[in-house]
Amino acid sequence: MSRQRSRRPAAEIVRELRRLRATPLRIDDEDESWAEGHERRPAPDVPLSSCRELEQLRLSRHRIGLLLVRPAFEQAVTGCFVRVNINGREELPDYRIAEVLGLGELDLGYQLEEVPTNVALRLRYEDLVVLHEIGDISNLAFTQEEFEWWRDNCVSQAISPPTTHTVARKKVELYNALQGEARALATIRRGVTFKLRPPHKSGIMERHGGVYPWRLQHPLPLIPPPPPMPPPANPPRGLTYRRKTDSLAGEQVDSVAETLSSLEPNQNDSLAES
Repeated sequence: MSRQRSRRPAAEIVRELRRLRATPLRIDDEDESWAEGHERRPAPDVPLSSCRELEQLRLSRHRIGLLLVRPAFEQAVTGCFVRVNINGREELPDYRIAEVLGLGELDLGYQLEEVPTNVALRLRYEDLVVLHEIGDISNLAFTQEEFEWWRDNCVSQAISPPTTHTVARKKVELYNALQGEARALATIRRGVTFKLRPPHKSGIMERHGGVYPWRLQHPLPLIPPPPPMPPPANPPRGLTYRRKTDSLAGEQVDSVAETLSSLEPNQNDSLAES
């Protein structure tokens, strides 16, 4: 005899599926033991310890220019880090890693690309807090030497470095700030109430965003040729050393002697004939 399988009616299966679909998914407290090890725990908040991690909080001059014309500029840049040149225009550049503590205003405005502004960044580096123009910020990444200098300064000044949670929060703030509507350049120019500083007279490369090599701007002085070496005190036997002037004088004496010797026979012949 063949065994016959018992099948559930199709209507009963449909009712059971509808009931399960309408019931919200719920895990009771006593049944949460099976989910241990499957939940994703939040990452711990640890200080940044490498240059690559700190690079996530770096703002370039170009990115600051994009944020400058947006409403949430101050909130976005505060707490980030920049690579700033601490020397003047006529000196060799020297860069430091600096933290943006806030904003300030200058008496004279300046041009950042095509945007007129008098906004300055209040930066902290070493044991100083200084206002810097946005034009002093570099577009290049941090170097390992600059990072080690900054890390040692944090230890000596008892400054707490940023953490991984700070990086995650600043990424969200920067993204939201860049999504804001930018003000039109014409609107910004109409609202300028400060005087603009005269533009810096520089070469054509610097006017278009380039930088001349410092070796061309500050060439090395010409090194004069060394003086001639004096003759040795005890020259080897069979060799003589004479200065160039001495050799020329000797050649002149020899030529005069030859001239006189050639004239002596002619004078004797003229005396004999007389």
